[in-house]
Amino acid sequence: AGGGIGGGGILVPIYCLVMGFSPKHAIPLSNITVFGGSVANTLLNSRKRHPLADRPLVDWDLILVMEPVTIAGALIGAFLNKVLPELLLTVLLVILLSFTAYNTLKKALKMYKK
Repeated sequence: AGGGIGGGGILVPIYCLVMGFSPKHAIPLSNITVFGGSVANTLLNSRKRHPLADRPLVDWDLILVMEPVTIAGALIGAFLNKVLPELLLTVLLVILLSFTAYNTLKKALKMYKK
């Protein structure tokens, strides 16, 4: 997750603009890329301990709460990617990434002023 945007928010534009993929192909490709990174990070960090507290580095309880909703969102997104036209996907992607970038910039400016 770069700058609070998330891996897909960075990878999809890179896959579209730099590598020339269509949004129909860039979205699932970013999903599998993020999944691969998540598996690698889980394997590397699952046995580590938190440096300041006596607990595991990975918050397994939080994962149990978040993952069902995350998986449901991924399934809905995959379905929408399949049925929606490419132009609508592109417009929705631009709107979502603009909103996310705006919120990230607003948070960065707020942190910078402190």
